[in-house]
Amino acid sequence: MKTTKLITINGNRFVLPEGMTTKDIQSLAGLLFSLTPVDYSYLIDSGRSVYYATSRSAEVRLEHIELVSEAEADAQAKASREAYEAKKAAKTEA
Repeated sequence: MKTTKLITINGNRFVLPEGMTTKDIQSLAGLLFSLTPVDYSYLIDSGRSVYYATSRSAEVRLEHIELVSEAEADAQAKASREAYEAKKAAKTEA
């Protein structure tokens, strides 16, 4: 496992390129923070939506996390599920 830099934009996480400098990351975060999210209201009588700019700015966070491969994440999730099911079965049998 290695520590990876991420940027989170409105709850969605993205891996930043490995060679991205701190200055580039700060510029990107500043630009993203200045964006205005768009939302919508559904018009049930006409079956269409109308869109509008919200009064808030984008939520932007920078993080460092331990990133594993998708296969490793799947293996850990499977092992966790099996341990959970075994514990649950043991409680039921007791």
